[in-house]
Amino acid sequence: MFLIDSSVWIEYFRPKGSTKAKEKVRAILQKEEAVCCGIVLIEILRGTKSEKEYQFLKEALTALPQIPLDEEVIERASNWGYQLDRKGKCVSTTDLLIAAAAYPRDCLIHSDLEFKAIASIVDLKEEAI
Repeated sequence: MFLIDSSVWIEYFRPKGSTKAKEKVRAILQKEEAVCCGIVLIEILRGTKSEKEYQFLKEALTALPQIPLDEEVIERASNWGYQLDRKGKCVSTTDLLIAAAAYPRDCLIHSDLEFKAIASIVDLKEEAI
């Protein structure tokens, strides 16, 4: 399964977005291998331009299987943030939670360098587009 980060969803939904992102997301959706989590949903929905767009994207993304942001995910994100901070690598709390939600089962599809920093300390399955 693939957790698609908001950085890739934005390209997918943008009319002139990245062809590579569009092709990758389309392939994942056709195979029904996409999952989502609450943080990605928030990032996408807060950037919508209209109520119609908000409702459309909310329905589309909540129709995907959802990864819960449970205690285990929060503990993992906290630990990773602690480790990265000690190495002088600053990663946003949001990206820590997204990566922790994907770990260890799902591959994180993204276009955000912060996920590479996380992958430098854990065996995060990730693919940059």
